[in-house]
Amino acid sequence: QYAAELVRGNVKEVAKAEFAAAKKAKLDDILKGLTKDAKKAASDDEGEVTAPPQEVVTGSISGIDIMDLEDAVKALWKKGIYAESGMGCTGPVVMVSEEKLSTAIKVLAEAGFVAGEASC
Repeated sequence: QYAAELVRGNVKEVAKAEFAAAKKAKLDDILKGLTKDAKKAASDDEGEVTAPPQEVVTGSISGIDIMDLEDAVKALWKKGIYAESGMGCTGPVVMVSEEKLSTAIKVLAEAGFVAGEASC
C-alpha cells in the first residue's frame, strides 16, 4: 500500500525536485567540507612534519576520534608542541606537557579535532 501511495504521489519527480533544490543550495560543497578526507587533505599538503624535541608528557587531551589521533599529534608538532598519542582510561588521548596543555587544546580546537575544553 505504501509503495502504491508513493507511485500515485509521483515520488520520482518530488525526489528530483528536492535533490535539485539541495544542489542549488550547495549541499555537495557542505558535505565535502564535513568529511575527514578534507581535513586530511589539508594536512597532507604541507608535507612531512618532524617532532619537536621530546618532553615529559603528563597532560592528556581526550575526545579525539581514533582515526584522527595521529593527525592531531602532527597538528601539534606543526605548532612546535611535542605530543604523543596513546590510550587513556576512556579511549584515545593526545599526551602533552602540563605547561602546554591549554595551548594544545586551543590548537586542536582550531584544527577541528576537539571542541574547546576536552582534557581529563
